[in-house]
Amino acid sequence: MIHTLAGGTSPASIQRGRLKHSWLENQVLNKTPAIVVALRHEVGWPELRRFPSDVEQAITLADEVEFGFSPASLVDKCAPLAGLPEDLRNIIREAVHAAYLRCFDVHTAAQCLLNAADRMMVALSSLLAEWDKPDDALSDAGLQSRWRMVLDAAEPLRDALDALPKGIVLP
Repeated sequence: MIHTLAGGTSPASIQRGRLKHSWLENQVLNKTPAIVVALRHEVGWPELRRFPSDVEQAITLADEVEFGFSPASLVDKCAPLAGLPEDLRNIIREAVHAAYLRCFDVHTAAQCLLNAADRMMVALSSLLAEWDKPDDALSDAGLQSRWRMVLDAAEPLRDALDALPKGIVLP
């Protein structure tokens, strides 16, 4: 059984939360195809240009799954361990990291995140190609269709992010 240490935030867990909540849920999944068409025709949507960067950050996060959520990072933050010699703290780091790897399948989680991010990038590229067309060449139906592709890609990406620990994982 694994436990998440709520106070044990790490840059990886902060990034996971930002991507899942601030980006996917609050900027992507809350928009219908009709809203996206209205944004294109009426007020614009400058945030849309940053979405590929958010996908890149999800890809980077996939590389950090093994160590970004590992309790090994707590060894140096834990006051009772501070007085131990460095070689003993290294042994403790290795032991808690090995226990983490036994209870959380980091490789599957990272691969799921990569696959979902790749799918999202393809969907966003297709959307942006339609979005960037001149008004006289833009198809509202095409824009809506491409936004539905983005929404379809956003769900597995949100699920992959949700499957990651919410903080440091303690075995």
